[in-house]
Amino acid sequence: MINFSFIIPHKDTPELLKTALTSIPRRKDVEIIVVDDNSNPSIVNFDHFPGLNEERIKVIFTKGGHGAGYARNIGLEAATGRWVFFCDADDFYTNNINLFLDKYGDIEADVVFWMATSLDIETGEPANREENINEYLIEGLDSGNFDNLLLISCPYKGMYFRHFLLEHNIRFNKSRWGNDVVFSTKVAVAAKTVIASELVVYCITRHRSFGLMSKPSLESSLVRFHQEAESIRIARKKFNNNPNIHKWFFDTWFAVYKRSKFQAIKVLPTAIFSDKLRFIKGVFKAL
Repeated sequence: MINFSFIIPHKDTPELLKTALTSIPRRKDVEIIVVDDNSNPSIVNFDHFPGLNEERIKVIFTKGGHGAGYARNIGLEAATGRWVFFCDADDFYTNNINLFLDKYGDIEADVVFWMATSLDIETGEPANREENINEYLIEGLDSGNFDNLLLISCPYKGMYFRHFLLEHNIRFNKSRWGNDVVFSTKVAVAAKTVIASELVVYCITRHRSFGLMSKPSLESSLVRFHQEAESIRIARKKFNNNPNIHKWFFDTWFAVYKRSKFQAIKVLPTAIFSDKLRFIKGVFKAL
């Protein structure tokens, strides 16, 4: 019986994907689903694709290059496990993953969060990308309130009860950047039972060669902004008094402002409508 489904979207990083796959235990209760998002054949050898023809790995090849969100949705439809994990192809799990699976596999919850660590691939030094996850997890354990942890926009911060996602029709937006923003917000709004573990289970990597954080642009900032706008409208009823949803939305708009004042002004009505007067007050205060 499959209890755990690991879903990995992939594009053009086969060597990093190998590391991610190696970190996932090959157990009878584990399935691994790799969804390739139309990788470049000059970069990826499809005859020797990582995990291809391996017993516990299902590789799905897609065409069109629709992005990681689309790939994750494909993986979710193919998943059969009780629990679902979303691993980025350039990240990996720590040696605590087996202990985590054994300890929490039979628990009743919508989401189970874990602690994380991070690594700069180029330097081998800590990347400090896990700080908010760990800070808010400890905060939640102390207070019993996991709102701040729920609102962090990253799907790799824990495991999700698959039927919870299906019941609430929680999927990823098909956007090139920020596809995890609305997903995380929908989870935050719908989740009733949240459990957190102090085990350090996941390693987030940092690199300068690709990704939203490595090569920020006006286009990626605008796409991210519109994802945040949709997210904050979903979150407003339950989390309107939480300052983080306003701070992160404002920071995203300001990333657009830094690259193009014209575009920032153009999307200002969307920002005001989404976040009401809190947003415009923040703009005037910052400027």
